[in-house]
Amino acid sequence: MEQDPKEIVKQTYDHLASWYLNWVDGQRSPRERYAIRVLQNAWSTALLSSSPASPATKTVASSTPPQLPPPPRILELGCGPGVPVTRMLLERGAHVVANDISAQQLAMARSRCFTVAGDMAGLTFEPGSFDGAVSFFALFHLPRAEQRAVLAKVRTWLRPGALFAFNLATIDEETIYGEMLGRGMFWSSYGVDESRAMVRDAELELVAAEVLESEPDDGVEFLWVVAAVPRKQRLE
Repeated sequence: MEQDPKEIVKQTYDHLASWYLNWVDGQRSPRERYAIRVLQNAWSTALLSSSPASPATKTVASSTPPQLPPPPRILELGCGPGVPVTRMLLERGAHVVANDISAQQLAMARSRCFTVAGDMAGLTFEPGSFDGAVSFFALFHLPRAEQRAVLAKVRTWLRPGALFAFNLATIDEETIYGEMLGRGMFWSSYGVDESRAMVRDAELELVAAEVLESEPDDGVEFLWVVAAVPRKQRLE
């Protein structure tokens, strides 16, 4: 009987948790700049929404000390041990809610921020709960049909105008079984054009998309995406 792909992913990342923490902390990839883009957008939106809207309110505001908006709430799907992205977002003032399917990985992240365990495809949040979201080197561990569903769910969890940055594989293969340091692993992916279409089908605006060969998997290409929730959207 074929093993559940998600159980394969969970067990491997649990088994490699300590190694992965030491390894990933020294890696650099586009995920840092993509995460910063999400956070900068969240801060900008928060500052604009907290600014006085009329001359009358400006007069009142001028007599009181300016108030900073609350920290942006950022959702990270597939946070691993909480480095490097979780740590960077926290250092830049974000309130991070981090998720991972691996209990061992999540235990390492828990000392840094609020965590939610389990399969990202099974998560539920109230509409408009977050000011941004990121997911790096994680979505392609889901069967690709579920990737579609997750994108649609994330759209509802984000506030209008928020950004969602993530990366996907570029090979058009529904089922890929392989190895990671001698342990089993599972991946699933659409081709680049279908992945772009998947973003639009989720009613997200495609802000940026580029194929890059980058760490942590030298020689492997990934599709890096920034998608935006429309300013006017229906919160489901």
